[in-house]
Amino acid sequence: MADEDLGSYKDISELKRDLDGMKGKKDISTRELYDAVQKLSQKMTDILEIFGAAADQMKLEEKESAFESKRHETIISKLDKMLDQNKTIAEGMVSLVELVNKNIEEPEHEDLPKPKEDTFFRPRAEPQQAAQPSMMPSMAPPQMMAMPPQMPMSFAPNVQPPDAGMQMPPMEPAPSPDLDFPDEPFGLDEPKKKGLFGMFKK
Repeated sequence: MADEDLGSYKDISELKRDLDGMKGKKDISTRELYDAVQKLSQKMTDILEIFGAAADQMKLEEKESAFESKRHETIISKLDKMLDQNKTIAEGMVSLVELVNKNIEEPEHEDLPKPKEDTFFRPRAEPQQAAQPSMMPSMAPPQMMAMPPQMPMSFAPNVQPPDAGMQMPPMEPAPSPDLDFPDEPFGLDEPKKKGLFGMFKK
């Protein structure tokens, strides 16, 4: 394109110089005038071709620029869509992180381990009170086991010799002694002691 511009500029300069030369001549032949006009028309044709090529080049550049601008617009619109998608993804990730942090913090407050009460030092209410009567005999002084009473001599049947004139009626057997132990143990303050024969008094 630059070479064509330089060539057209040279042609125009030569044409101008020829015209100036023709003006200086008074007597000009028809042949010279014809040649000069032909040369001028050729130069004008070349100039028009150059202008046409420049116009075509400009149109092509405009088409390319339009195509480039359209392509740029397409790229820009895609970039805008990508930015919107990235923004939506970022907002979703932030919401997800907040939800996860909330779910993590709530169980920490709810599932705090409760202090366990020491069962060794905690007093027992009813079970211990119910077990106290059974523990009292161990604290009471040991008592002597009641021995079965011996049959007194007065209860022994009178044995008479077979040659007695009159037979006595048989004696009724003595009642069996009550060997049941008392249900409740004796108190610690006033233990009652009974003799062997006193236990059978009614």
